[in-house]
Amino acid sequence: MKIRASLAIIKNWKILLMHRFSMWKEYFILPWWWVEENEDIFDAAIREAREETNLYVEIEKELFNYTDDEYDSRAHHVFLVKNFSGRAKLWGPEAQRNSKNNKYILEWHTITKIWNLNFYPDYIKKNLSTIVNNIDPKE
Repeated sequence: MKIRASLAIIKNWKILLMHRFSMWKEYFILPWWWVEENEDIFDAAIREAREETNLYVEIEKELFNYTDDEYDSRAHHVFLVKNFSGRAKLWGPEAQRNSKNNKYILEWHTITKIWNLNFYPDYIKKNLSTIVNNIDPKE
């Protein structure tokens, strides 16, 4: 079974999202990657964050996990990242596949204003409160 590692990357009450335009669909996702066979899920998330967003991340903890039965029945793990270095920039395969009909745009969004965004999968949107509840109001 394939496993996804997703990252809720937070800074100054903003969250890094991937804004996707794929053919006729527009939606938002957390940055995520497939975990390769025999790879530790934490190591995969850290490696792929660097390869795809240009960020060096430190995973604070796992926020939640779920199986996406509606779309692909694969396990998804969502990790919280508050400490990172670098500047977010589309990198790696997404940058190479970026085209008029298949856009990938990294965007920072204020956490309190993301409830109305079209998220994929819906389960992420249902658990946004878990992400918000793990942020110190002073941050």
